[in-house]
Amino acid sequence: MKLDFKKILSQAQTYKKDMSNFLRDMIRISSESCNEKNVINRIYEEMEKVGFDKITIDPMGNILGYIGHGKHLIAFDAHIDTVGVGEINNWDYDPYEGYEDDEIIIGRGASDQEGGMASMV
Repeated sequence: MKLDFKKILSQAQTYKKDMSNFLRDMIRISSESCNEKNVINRIYEEMEKVGFDKITIDPMGNILGYIGHGKHLIAFDAHIDTVGVGEINNWDYDPYEGYEDDEIIIGRGASDQEGGMASMV
């Protein structure tokens, strides 16, 4: 099977706005270690929205999303907890609002796995 990378890229572009909005939502939710419940709930909402077949939250608070029912399993993993923001006055922007332009999204957790989670979902 030959992959049509132009078609894949074109299709991926149709998700850009929704992915960016989802990531911005996660950035706005404080998710410091041991306090990730609210961002987990937001991820759950997004998984439901895009049609995951099964979504569970395990006893440790991890969210697991499943698509399909085959004998093979492909796993994607990301952590969504963040460290504190430190001295807020050292930030050039609100770390929970972040910054976005045509190329990047910056904010607490954006590049350290919340961005990965947004793209996986």
